[in-house]
Amino acid sequence: MSRADSEEGFTLIMTVLAMSAVVLIAAIAVTAVLGDTHLTQHDLERKQAYETARAGIEDYAFHLTADSSYWERCDNVPAPSAVNQAGSTANRRAVPGAAADRYAIELLPAAGQKSFKKCSPTNPGLSMLEAGGPLAGSFRIRANGFAGRAHVSIVATFKRPSFLDYIYFTQYETLDPIAYASPGWLPAAYEQCERTVQEGRYSAPIPGSHGQYCPVISFVGGETIDGPLHTNDSPVICGDPTFGRTAADPIEVSAPAPGWHWGASSALEMARLSPASCPSANPKFAGTLHTNSPSLEPPATNGELATIAEPRFRFTGQVRICLTGGNTMTVGNHGTCTGLYSGPFPSNGVVYVANGACSTAYSPFEVAYPASSGCGTAYVHGSYSGRLTIAAENDIVIDGNLTRSGDGMLGLIANNFVRVYHDYPGEAMNPWTGRYGCNGRREWGLEDLTIDAAILAINHSFIVDHYDCGRYLGTLTVHGAIAQKFRGPVGTFSGSTPLTGYTKSYEYDDRLRYTEPPSFLDPVTKSWTIGRETVD
Repeated sequence: MSRADSEEGFTLIMTVLAMSAVVLIAAIAVTAVLGDTHLTQHDLERKQAYETARAGIEDYAFHLTADSSYWERCDNVPAPSAVNQAGSTANRRAVPGAAADRYAIELLPAAGQKSFKKCSPTNPGLSMLEAGGPLAGSFRIRANGFAGRAHVSIVATFKRPSFLDYIYFTQYETLDPIAYASPGWLPAAYEQCERTVQEGRYSAPIPGSHGQYCPVISFVGGETIDGPLHTNDSPVICGDPTFGRTAADPIEVSAPAPGWHWGASSALEMARLSPASCPSANPKFAGTLHTNSPSLEPPATNGELATIAEPRFRFTGQVRICLTGGNTMTVGNHGTCTGLYSGPFPSNGVVYVANGACSTAYSPFEVAYPASSGCGTAYVHGSYSGRLTIAAENDIVIDGNLTRSGDGMLGLIANNFVRVYHDYPGEAMNPWTGRYGCNGRREWGLEDLTIDAAILAINHSFIVDHYDCGRYLGTLTVHGAIAQKFRGPVGTFSGSTPLTGYTKSYEYDDRLRYTEPPSFLDPVTKSWTIGRETVD
């Protein structure tokens, strides 16, 4: 009787193979886990190194805020210091609370020069500051962050604050007294209204005005500021206006938190506002709100541009400038654009219009348009693709569309007003009431006006002439930036319904974050801000 062959050998082989597979799978699993752990640890260390580098930038910015000339000392700064010349990270500092994580700062020489390979304490400006191009006047540092085996570096660019960092800049959130005050108490109106809310603008009436207060201008529901904003004052809110487009847009106010006032608050009822006129205030900050922001002060005049302008681009008395496309223009007087100049923009991009014999005071209610005047006023309109700054010792009057193409950029800087042409000859003051009336039958206005420019009205406002008379003229579109001492009116409304002048559409030109019109004026300040950061 035969029997089947034994299977003991086969079973043993299968068992060994199965155990080997289990061991191999376990080894693979352990390797994978160890690999994931290594990757996770590396990722964590890199993130820590990035934040450590950021701490280095904040440390340098802190010292620069405390001493605006800190950068001029190069690496000769008080210990303990993390500041080094380019190419070295020998001086390092630990991050508070994380002693193992350290940062080091490198000072990067200006890219636009070849004389220096490192910061020079005897010539810091030439060695560190960019002399030209879109980053002119800025300097760079490299912050190195070290955490574990990770190393991350960030290049930060520091720049002076600029009015062009904002679509909207004001010193005082109230109406320019020239736009409402009776001539007899105009000086007192300026004295009272050239105060912020915190300084008591609404705590008392204007002296000699028979109880009149500085007017309140509110940001109202439905209104949108499409870009960054700065005010040295405190904005008044009525309804739910929106400030900024994204969190990248800073909304800077010099007032303490919350940074704004409700139009019906007790402090502002002194200005004859009633709760019924503004039942609620709920501003929407799409941008990032910064309270207690440092004030930005403009220079007293634009006179330095008179010295920058080449002699043949310095004019005296009233002129008319027509931008004729590309980088060409014509300049004339006696109401025309011919007779004084025809050709390309100046090589340094600056035109200056100075006063001659000028004694006429401006009023938006009584303004006229003479063919000639000794006042340094520039009328301007046209199209352009080059870069130009027009400065006037008196006013700039925009008497037609200003439109750009390509990489064109235009700056308009007036010591007094930047005005929009609107002729309404019939408006006059009643000597018995001190009020102006719109009695004229003729009107010359510019419908749906477009202005592509960066605007600065140093001592007054961006305003529409005869803004309170005539018909509704459509939309006033400004693509660029507006900086002014007082808020200037561009029309009148009944509720949200436009009556006269324009509705506003102000859009920020984001190119102004890193470039600007030629020789555009900066605030009178020694502070520095971080312009941009890039991971190296």
